Amino acid sequence: MQQEDQNKPASFLSKVENFWYYYKAPVIIVIVIAAVLAILFTGNSDSVATDLNIAIVTSETLTEESINFNESLPGLIADANGDGEANITISRFFISKDLTQENDETYQNNLESQLANKGAIIYIADAANYERLIKKDAFCPLDEFFDTEAYGNRVMYRGDQPIAFHLTGSKLLADMSFTTDDLYAMLLFRRPEDADDPIENTEYANAVAVLKELLVQG
Repeated sequence: MQQEDQNKPASFLSKVENFWYYYKAPVIIVIVIAAVLAILFTGNSDSVATDLNIAIVTSETLTEESINFNESLPGLIADANGDGEANITISRFFISKDLTQENDETYQNNLESQLANKGAIIYIADAANYERLIKKDAFCPLDEFFDTEAYGNRVMYRGDQPIAFHLTGSKLLADMSFTTDDLYAMLLFRRPEDADDPIENTEYANAVAVLKELLVQG
């Protein structure tokens, strides 16, 4: 039998096989970490995906129609992200009144992420979810943006701070075929360091414009 030459250089394929045999686990770990970082970077690099995002937090579906603020409020908001279009998007969260539904925890975690990462500026909630939301230090006093005295008993307070609007009698909700107007609207707290950010300012101006339309009585 012919003896194999031990001094013969290893082929490229054998080198790859040898490397993979010894370093397979760390290579896989590095690839996974790189993929996660790429996803996070992509998500954070376009934090203003639309010109206004509205979160609707309810225990059940409020309308059989699609909730389309763009069709109901054409030309109302400005282009915040500079893509040449002015668009409002909706984030839906279905969280039951008694927190007993299978997907409640998932929706709650997603909602917490929205609050922490400015996923939405306006939060509209039914009564049960409103009571949960106002316990969080996540919303700004409405008198920073509104003359709250003009809205009378539709202004809801947390302590002595006007923190939400009751949307009862809203013409816009009726026009969009909402099954109830027993809803509450809040504005996400604006961080002081963002006060001079033109994109932030445009987003909040858009939010105020939409809230004013929601408060028009039908």
